[in-house]
Amino acid sequence: MARVIVDAQAARAIGKGAMIVFKKGVVRTEGEFNPGDVVEVYTRGGRFLGKGFVNPNSNIMIRLVTKDRETEVNKELFRERIRKANEYRKKVLGYDKAYRMVYGEADYLPGLIVDRFNEIASLQISSVGMERFKLDVAEAIMEAEPEIETVFEKNTGRSRRREGLPEVERVLLGKEKYRTVIEEGKARFIVDMRGQKTGFFLDQRENRIALEKYVKPGMRVLDVFTYTGGFAIHAAVAGADEVVAVDKSPWAINMVKENARLNGVEDRMKYIVGSAFPVMEEMIKRGEKFDVVILDPPAFVQHEKDLKRGLRAYFNVNYAGLQLVKEGGILVTASCSQHVDLGAFKDMVIAAAAKAGKFLKLLEPYRTQAPDHPILMASKDTEYLKALFLYVEDMK
Repeated sequence: MARVIVDAQAARAIGKGAMIVFKKGVVRTEGEFNPGDVVEVYTRGGRFLGKGFVNPNSNIMIRLVTKDRETEVNKELFRERIRKANEYRKKVLGYDKAYRMVYGEADYLPGLIVDRFNEIASLQISSVGMERFKLDVAEAIMEAEPEIETVFEKNTGRSRRREGLPEVERVLLGKEKYRTVIEEGKARFIVDMRGQKTGFFLDQRENRIALEKYVKPGMRVLDVFTYTGGFAIHAAVAGADEVVAVDKSPWAINMVKENARLNGVEDRMKYIVGSAFPVMEEMIKRGEKFDVVILDPPAFVQHEKDLKRGLRAYFNVNYAGLQLVKEGGILVTASCSQHVDLGAFKDMVIAAAAKAGKFLKLLEPYRTQAPDHPILMASKDTEYLKALFLYVEDMK
């Protein structure tokens, strides 16, 4: 088996529990290998660190699978890990019908994401090595959770392209099924496999449910970057008089309309198809105000080199959002950019508030992704979502 020798910094990170090695941490390679092969990883001094998938064409050159020399990287290993990951969600966390079943490195299954929506599982692979085991993974998902009838391959997006993998969207195994309805708190949602990512953003689940306690009858709510209406529907179900849902995708807004009808709240919903910044700027010009404003944008920072520009985009959207919150209103703001840590996110929001002439009080503990997206303590890459619930007052 080919070997990859890593530097001291990469070795220390692996020793603390990290499961990936960036290309800059590789000192040299020994032996022949192809992208997706399993290689052994060693220190300069010859100490064994683990085995993993290699891809010299990717910035993440090694994705570790095991730190045990004797463990074979094969379909039996993946079957067992998928079973354990599913058991953790059900027995420890208490999730039942809709949850993230597998979360990549946090479940020691690098490059694999699996979301379960009732009888449908949505699978995303972002590793050349894991791609080789795709059908084995699909079979293991159905073995681990017998109620699953369909494994949908949702293999699209930047992560696939970065690995040099083709984009594929289809039923991989089981029945031809694309839609189901899930329950979340007091709300219900249609999940359509032909949407973004794995079909529905489960990571904000607890944050959406937390919103319900702050929304009261008589309130006006704005949900920007609504996608299929996650926060918007919860606000309407909780009793808001009017909820304005904004998204640039006509497909997404049509899904919000379907979800509104499903929950019987269509009479209290308004819909805007348009880009967030010009829509909010027009609202500010008209002097519009809302009791609650929710900002849940896509990742503005895809790479570390984009951090400064991405933080400026977050600043602009939060500055606009704060101008639309009534005195004594609530701002719910989030970032799913892995490269923006909580400290940087807080500093950005504070700066936006200062420019808008607002004081902010923290309503909730700092919130992150739902626990079925587990954070591996030694792996910064597994912690990405930040969400703040803020009480907004005018500076006087």
